[in-house]
Amino acid sequence: MKIYFLSSRPCALMLGGVFFGMTNRFERFAEIEPKDNVFAEFIPEGALPVGFFVTEKLRFSPPEHCEVYLLRDGIAVYARDFPPSDFSLKIVAQERFGANLVTVFRQGALQISLETPAGFSVSELPEAFGKCSLRYESGLFFLEGEGMLAAFSADGKCVFSERVSAYKIETGTLTATLPLSDSRGRSAECSWALTEEGCFQTAFRIRQEGEAAKVQNELLPYAFFESVLIGADFSELLSDELKEKAEHIKAFLGDFSGVTLTKDPATCGLVHKKKERLYELRYFTVDVKDGKIADIRG
Repeated sequence: MKIYFLSSRPCALMLGGVFFGMTNRFERFAEIEPKDNVFAEFIPEGALPVGFFVTEKLRFSPPEHCEVYLLRDGIAVYARDFPPSDFSLKIVAQERFGANLVTVFRQGALQISLETPAGFSVSELPEAFGKCSLRYESGLFFLEGEGMLAAFSADGKCVFSERVSAYKIETGTLTATLPLSDSRGRSAECSWALTEEGCFQTAFRIRQEGEAAKVQNELLPYAFFESVLIGADFSELLSDELKEKAEHIKAFLGDFSGVTLTKDPATCGLVHKKKERLYELRYFTVDVKDGKIADIRG
């Protein structure tokens, strides 16, 4: 069985006690027979390792601290968080905005505390915010970390958390560039309307360096699925014949929470949640004719 290994922070990957290489957000894979009970271990710097036996149980029961994705050609295991090795209190960043006090600190896990007129709250943060800056915009508290941006409402709810390569906030609108696949130079240009309650996506488009016509056709499938996901008007991407069936497309694709790229630009994997920390990718392929989507196949 092909197993893909990914991690939220750089890790040394050990398989059966042997160093297999480094992992991060780009996958490393190995062919492993579940009956061999190989022990896999992610070893990060500055935290305790995460390990588990590679067995058939992975398909049904994700290991602690990990997410499992069921793929058509195997399984992807994403080591999402790691047990802390140091429980001393360290302040990472702290700012006061009027009557609001925001503190990012490390005590075991990396955390944020918000003291506002709406109350007091504490939430865990990804390691990307181990060094961060704070700002207050449109009633929301923003954290800028290493290649990542997050926003919290006054009641402590995380209303935005994305990897970004650039962003700006102007007149109640957040505009950000989200990297999609560094190997193909793809990125997404997105906009969100900001209110005290949260961030509400209003625009999405993707771009790639290269020949305009070729790029348009290659990126159209991904743009279509993302448009369906965020509830944008995707009818302009459809052929006249397919527009007649537009109202049935969401039901056909199912309730998905993310879109992944594949080696074939015409095919995308849609992330469907099966249970906590267990996901299944269902693949859909589109036919593009004259710059419009003419057919969708599951």
